[in-house]
Amino acid sequence: MTTKRTTVLAGLASHNATLYHRIRFQVSDSSVIIDFADGTSTYLVRDIEMGRARETVRADRVACSADFAPQGGLSGDRDTALAQAAAECLRQSGEKVVTVDRTLPYLYAHFMQAAGIAIEYSEDFGVLERRLKDAEEIEHLRHAQKVTGEAMTFACRAIASATPDRDGVLQHEGAPLTSERVRAMITAFLLERHFSNAHDSIVATAPHVADCHHYGTGPLRTGLPVIVDIFPMDNATRYNGDMTRTVVNGTPSDEARKMHAAVAEAKAAGCAALRPGTTGEAVHLATIAVIEKHGFDLVRGDIPKDVPKPFMSHGTGHGIGLEVHEPILLDHGGGEIFENELFTVEPALYSPVLGGVRIEDMVLVTVEGHEVISPVHEGLDWKD
Repeated sequence: MTTKRTTVLAGLASHNATLYHRIRFQVSDSSVIIDFADGTSTYLVRDIEMGRARETVRADRVACSADFAPQGGLSGDRDTALAQAAAECLRQSGEKVVTVDRTLPYLYAHFMQAAGIAIEYSEDFGVLERRLKDAEEIEHLRHAQKVTGEAMTFACRAIASATPDRDGVLQHEGAPLTSERVRAMITAFLLERHFSNAHDSIVATAPHVADCHHYGTGPLRTGLPVIVDIFPMDNATRYNGDMTRTVVNGTPSDEARKMHAAVAEAKAAGCAALRPGTTGEAVHLATIAVIEKHGFDLVRGDIPKDVPKPFMSHGTGHGIGLEVHEPILLDHGGGEIFENELFTVEPALYSPVLGGVRIEDMVLVTVEGHEVISPVHEGLDWKD
């Protein structure tokens, strides 16, 4: 039987997803949650935030730095004072050892160690708790993905309905339609729905699309597939959407159709493989088996410029929640999968000449297997 240890999470909840997941409280200043081994908890926050915190944070006591001033007094620096107070709170409680996660700022470690409190790092602390989504989190992610799908439909239809000039460059409202313009249009669409697009969106075509994380630049052209990847955050809940589709203005080439057919089948295979008790590696192997069956290759690491045919260069997907990329990966070495986890499934093929095709959905692992969250049209033709 594992002995329960006192744990500490600290920092800015706006930047620390594990801390936010524990407190579910949006606050702009630093704060600390201490979960004691006896099952009680204390939340330390700036004094002016205590009233709001008491209405939201699941803690037995909400306090501020002044409630735990050490013998020498508190620093005039707000963050330093909070770290001093956290250490004093632990000292007064008789704590000798605490468990912390990967996110603890050294400021807190310094004052805890100065107070004679040993620190034990746990690589698992906070990770499994965030992987297993509760009903509220699942609903937040459903909403985030629904709005992401709406933004995707808006963007892909704009590309599909643009008019090519005599050189094949797409025109929209009297000016060339570029990757940059489409990204700006997506951002404006999302802002109106109270979503942030802090990481921006990917709108990429040949040749840049051969780098799977290239954001894309320059004019878009008719006949070439364009990958659109949107991964915004819902400002109200901080949960993220993540979706990728591919659109062709005009008539897709035979090569683009073949790539799309392979990727669509690979995505379906990856989704079907997602179930409790399997592994992230098994899901990835199911996906790439389809890619290879269609005659394409998996190429990892530095991609040679002279790869003769379209290739896939990454894993099948990743966990998602308060951050766009969360454990675990659907890739080689990916561990066991549990019910109520959410993943992206996003196989792809890339070519600097032909362009790229990627299809990505958010998928919930259920007791029966899987559920695609907020499905959206997957084809290459997005005209109304």
